[in-house]
Amino acid sequence: MRREIKEVLVYTAENSAMAKMLVEKLKQMKIPARLGVESAAAGVFGISEGSRTILVPEEFAQRARKALLK
Repeated sequence: MRREIKEVLVYTAENSAMAKMLVEKLKQMKIPARLGVESAAAGVFGISEGSRTILVPEEFAQRARKALLK
């Protein structure tokens, strides 16, 4: 039986480039992380800005938040 993994939002970055950089930082620390999917991803001119939210499995949330505060 497959266990469902609950993800939690641990951080919202100022922009998508910063979010990508922080996801890579977490992955280097062996914390599984990914960018969230934002429903309002289109900017003023309909150009997607990308996601700014960072999600991790619930059991890594506390560790991820501490890492992102450094």
